[in-house]
Amino acid sequence: MGKADICESDYLENPEVFADLVNGVLYQGKQVVKPQELREQDGELRSILGSNVKKMIRDKVRLWKGTAIAVLTVENQTRVDYHMVFRAMLSESMAYDRQWKKRQKELEMGEEGLTSDEFISGMRKGDKYIPVITIVVYYGRGKPWDGARTLYELLDIKGNEESILPFISDYQMNIFDYHEYDDFGQFHSELEAVFEFLRYSEDKEALKVKMTEHKGKYEELSNQAKVLLMQLSGIDALPDIGEEEFKKGEFSMCKAFADMKEEGKIEGKIEGRAEEIVDSGYEFNLSETDILERLQKKLDISEEEAQKFLTVYGKSKSDGQSEINTGDGRYIL
Repeated sequence: MGKADICESDYLENPEVFADLVNGVLYQGKQVVKPQELREQDGELRSILGSNVKKMIRDKVRLWKGTAIAVLTVENQTRVDYHMVFRAMLSESMAYDRQWKKRQKELEMGEEGLTSDEFISGMRKGDKYIPVITIVVYYGRGKPWDGARTLYELLDIKGNEESILPFISDYQMNIFDYHEYDDFGQFHSELEAVFEFLRYSEDKEALKVKMTEHKGKYEELSNQAKVLLMQLSGIDALPDIGEEEFKKGEFSMCKAFADMKEEGKIEGKIEGRAEEIVDSGYEFNLSETDILERLQKKLDISEEEAQKFLTVYGKSKSDGQSEINTGDGRYIL
């Protein structure tokens, strides 16, 4: 599990944040789920079929009034998980399967009063199970979610919709993508500032305006929220903020970002590292694809940003030299 994964999971431990996320995503901000009504629930799921063991970890699960609410996060900075509909469906199916297996074991311990059908089914005729709701939160930077949101969208049925769809149960994913919002008033906790920061983090002028308008909310952000925002935004240092303070989130967001010129120090640091990565890639005759992957991984930036760095620093490396591009990313004299 990466640092961002851990930060996201830890952040959702806060019942007020978890409840606000559910209310904002499912109920448009209406206070339906109360923090005090949430109960701990194990997020690990296992499915065993013969020697094959399928394991899935849901980022956070809470039990609310007899309903299991699970959160799956897509935190990759540059890519959309196009099979997320299947992943969410599988998660829910495994959650129901786990409930059934538990009921089956209970029946095996006391078989009295079971009909033959109930015995074979591993459950009584009137048994009911805990409903499962899955919420998918997409944290990808710079690229809105462009994957499927329903099962129907993934099916190859062109021209046969009327004869096929009536017999297939659709699955609709509950996904939240902050790119689709300009305002986050549906959230009543610090999530409003968290998602607003992420939404405008790549537009410095817009972010500066938002942080000025909502200065109070940003000043009141928890240290945990600040650490999460730095991880998700790909920022590994701030001007005049010590390393330990930065790691613990012990700094003022408004003070750190008030002077956008100071933020240029962050850009300069990233640009310097990008140039080193590109130079090193050419030195070891890596392909441009490999260099792009290194840029994305080491700097935690999008493919488009990595391509810009490669274009700038790759060009500057070849300027004034009689080099020929071999077509596979290498240059020869």
